[in-house]
Amino acid sequence: SSLPFSHYNTHTHTHARTMFALQSQIAGAKVVSKVVAKKQQRSTVVSAKISHGKGGEEGGRSFNNDAFGMICKAASYSMMGNAITASGEEETFTQEGPITVFAADDDAFGDFIKTKGVSKMDFVKMDGLGDIVKNHVVKGTVTKADMAAGKEFETLAGNKVVVADLPFKKNDIKVDNATIHAIKTVIV
Repeated sequence: SSLPFSHYNTHTHTHARTMFALQSQIAGAKVVSKVVAKKQQRSTVVSAKISHGKGGEEGGRSFNNDAFGMICKAASYSMMGNAITASGEEETFTQEGPITVFAADDDAFGDFIKTKGVSKMDFVKMDGLGDIVKNHVVKGTVTKADMAAGKEFETLAGNKVVVADLPFKKNDIKVDNATIHAIKTVIV
């Protein structure tokens, strides 16, 4: 009577060891597949940078030489690019123009979301994001020379802004459909 018991016990022990080995192999396969996926993703981005000659293309997407493309290609303007896409306003920045864009950098958007008390993930889901984005666009060409002290310009969101008062990083960047001014604040 002791033989079936010891055989059963050995069989159960062997079965448990086999299950553990299978689980370990499955877990190992998942880790390997994640590593392979990450390596493939990295090589895609690297090849995109080589083929386009510029950084910043997500997943190899190529951008035109318009206001939206310029913002997306510029390394320190990714939050504005994300806001434009998340709000569905890409067409505002790719329209024929001419338009003038006041492009806020990542530091400005970082400060803005801190004052709003939201994360970067919640920021792109914010109510009114489309208007925030359109507050950075004016119809027509506005150069640094056009920005007289106190002169107001109406944004596509319908707000009047004295653009001469904005903290600028760079002015009069020409692209196919726009004149871009790099600024260090978010226009609300």
